[in-house]
Amino acid sequence: MLKKYQEAYTTKNVQFVLTDLAGNILDSDQTFLPINKKGTIYDVHPFFYCFSSIATDLKTEVFFSCVHLNFDGKAYITDIKFIKKEEGVLIIISDYTQHYEEYQAIAQARNESIINGELIAIKNAELEEREKFKNSFIRNFSHELRNPLTSIISITKIISDTELTDQQQNMLSFLKESNANLKLLLDDIMSISMISSGRLVLRNNVFSLPQMVDLINFTYKARANESDLQFDIKTDKKIPEFVEGDRLRLFQIITNLIDNAFKYTNSGKVNLEIQFNQKRANKISLRFEVKDTGIGIPEDKIESIFESFSQLNQSSLKSKGTGLGLSIVKGLLHLMNSEIKVQSKPGKGSTFYFDIVLKQPIPNMTKPQVKMVAKKKETILKLRSDKKYKILLAEDDINVQTVLFKLLLDTKYFSIDVVSDGALVMEQLINNEYDLLLIDINLPNVTGDQVARLIRDFPFKNIKNIPIIGITAYAFEDNLKTLKSSGMNAILSKPFELEELIEILFKYLK
Repeated sequence: MLKKYQEAYTTKNVQFVLTDLAGNILDSDQTFLPINKKGTIYDVHPFFYCFSSIATDLKTEVFFSCVHLNFDGKAYITDIKFIKKEEGVLIIISDYTQHYEEYQAIAQARNESIINGELIAIKNAELEEREKFKNSFIRNFSHELRNPLTSIISITKIISDTELTDQQQNMLSFLKESNANLKLLLDDIMSISMISSGRLVLRNNVFSLPQMVDLINFTYKARANESDLQFDIKTDKKIPEFVEGDRLRLFQIITNLIDNAFKYTNSGKVNLEIQFNQKRANKISLRFEVKDTGIGIPEDKIESIFESFSQLNQSSLKSKGTGLGLSIVKGLLHLMNSEIKVQSKPGKGSTFYFDIVLKQPIPNMTKPQVKMVAKKKETILKLRSDKKYKILLAEDDINVQTVLFKLLLDTKYFSIDVVSDGALVMEQLINNEYDLLLIDINLPNVTGDQVARLIRDFPFKNIKNIPIIGITAYAFEDNLKTLKSSGMNAILSKPFELEELIEILFKYLK
């Protein structure tokens, strides 16, 4: 029955289905979709619910392009044609999955380019100038304050190591707290600036969720004891140990919510609860909930608390704060395709919560990326130098950062400064002198290879000649040349051993 139609229409990856006008399947050649010949076309996929209206008005043929069909767990992108025949309706399903996927990226890039161009063209000149001024002011503000703040923190540390009276110790504690608050303010302002300007990019990596929870518990248990509050964390046992997401930003969201809870809670408790919602394929949905027994929020104030520099006007607050924490939370969750929600009653406390989707990595991705084994002492001593070298370490993974810092420091050859954001590297190099830069390729905001290009083109202070050693978990042979062309002297692929790292450091140190 179908042979004459196959001869007329057959092409690669094409399936023919013949039905009567009621939708009953008369025949199917089963090219790539195993369709039940005894069923109806409505049973094949929800798309074919439109068949009755098509069959009623069909005169010659109707064509649909780029139809997505999910069949037995496999996704297809198809073109579907309905053609009126003597027996009923001939349905021709053409599988163009590969074709659409190959050209979708090109079309998307072209469309985004056109849209971006149109958006830039219609921007109001005055608003554009205001945005430039705001971002420039924030960058200069942060830059100018970081140097004196660093000096203040260093001097405070030196003073704390001397013998002090009780009164001086109390004054020093106040100074340390003020330093911490000022540093937090700078970080918050920079986060707001990057979110509003669209320069903040999420960096997804595999990390241990229990390890992050332990750090939060350790930090806020001590703070709760000082404030005569109770702090507890409850974690669902269904949650896997390792997840994939932006650990740094997730940590920032949670700690901002907990800080906010402590600020508005005079007595009682603050709790963090992490719930397992559901799992689909390798993606898991988790709910993070921060609950307090604080002063609560009036219903008419709930929307305004998420605005920058906005906070409740309450005389009972322990500290006034900056009003940036919840604004940052809202902006970061928006980037993560989530949103912050709140339930609150004045005088009874508040509950802030959000749902977020993280990936569950395959087992071999959960292994530590950096594995360093200290070689025999006499092997390292061969590299001994009378000079102590100053190294800038740029690494955002807290585990790798800690391992590198400790092992290099223990050799007695190096003093180490650490940054975890690519945008801060140039600032450090301009304001300090370093013998070498050890930088991870996959840094937030500005990647390691982009930083290397900036350094090699920098015209002042001989910065462009500093040795740069890149470290990466993605240094395959086909991209090593690309990374080195950015201006790096060498690339170390994770995992690597301490001896290997020290040998390559001394190779490029003067």
